[in-house]
Amino acid sequence: MDRDHIGLIASDMDYTLLDENGRLPEGFGRLVRLLEEEGIYFAAASGRPLYTLEAMFPDLRDRIALIGDNGGAIRWRGRDIYQSRMPAADYREMAAATREAGDIGVLCGLDCAYVERPYQNYARVLGQFYTRVTYVDDLTALDVPADKYTVYLPRGNAQGAYDRLYGRLYGGRFSVAVAGANWVDIMNRGVDKGAALRALGRSLGLTAANLMAFGDTYNDAEMLCCAKYGFLMTNGSQDLRARVPFLAPPHWDQGVVRIMRQVLRQSGWVAPADFTPAH
Repeated sequence: MDRDHIGLIASDMDYTLLDENGRLPEGFGRLVRLLEEEGIYFAAASGRPLYTLEAMFPDLRDRIALIGDNGGAIRWRGRDIYQSRMPAADYREMAAATREAGDIGVLCGLDCAYVERPYQNYARVLGQFYTRVTYVDDLTALDVPADKYTVYLPRGNAQGAYDRLYGRLYGGRFSVAVAGANWVDIMNRGVDKGAALRALGRSLGLTAANLMAFGDTYNDAEMLCCAKYGFLMTNGSQDLRARVPFLAPPHWDQGVVRIMRQVLRQSGWVAPADFTPAH
């Protein structure tokens, strides 16, 4: 593909593509199909697992790419092209540390999420992100295929928990990211949305110059930096602005869709002058 012609657009979900009520913008499916006719593909890149993303895009899942669990799994048009398996000994260690800290652990299995029974009272909020949840007595006793371990912080103190404990314990051995106010995500080392986007791009014959990405917070940072056209949402984490090339209008103003429509109008050819620099 020619340099600077957009071939793949990836977007985070919460506080990025989704509106303030957690819904896809009206007419999004039609926009994706029109872009596809121009040879421009779409990827949903999320901390959510693949099975939840498929449920969010029931009419598009055979047309788009899904990057789940912060890059732990990639599915292209219904076909799995990558999975990162976390050793059971590692996530058992994380579960023990989470329990000792009094936090809520979520083991992100490839087929469902696992949560200990005392936390069933959080079923409604967990169900927004994990459409399949199995409640178990003890996460440290499990031996199941999994690609991510997540810590849920209902008090919204994810950054503090990362600084105090999880970044210190696991930052060197694993890929650890704050995924919003309530979540700390832990993946195998080298796994993040940026690595997944690069791998997906290579499979489609694309380079960084052909990639566009949107996100709002720290678990999106690698993805926004690896794409030539990386957009931080205006409502996103302010201290990421120094690292990311461009700014997009806020999610409540359909910033992702507005820029996707601009790409469509220009048939995939874009220039940095058309976009608002992040710094």
